[in-house]
Amino acid sequence: MQVAEQTDFSRVTPRSSLKVSRGLVLIIGVLAVPFALMLVFTSYTTVTVDSALRQAFAGVAGQTVAMLSAVTTVAMTAFSRRWRELPLFVVIAALVCTAAVNSMVGTAEQLWWLLRGLT
Repeated sequence: MQVAEQTDFSRVTPRSSLKVSRGLVLIIGVLAVPFALMLVFTSYTTVTVDSALRQAFAGVAGQTVAMLSAVTTVAMTAFSRRWRELPLFVVIAALVCTAAVNSMVGTAEQLWWLLRGLT
């Protein structure tokens, strides 16, 4: 009969978890990423059909990231069981989503008029 080896757990270090701030998620997701996408995909020359589509898709992608980051902060607040702060983040997410949808509608209208004038 063999004796099982005993494991020495005193040498095991706890794994540190990466803690991400909800404010950081909001700032990066709502401000930095959409702004960076618009800077990268903006046409600095005359507008063509390709550049208009590229700008429109970058705007929609940026606003989608903004909405997802706002919803993520609500989920982070709920999962950390911070019930008193939850209504504030729900209101922030609702405002961000409303503004993002309005921006997407404006982008669609602008794309419509640009493509109509270019063709």
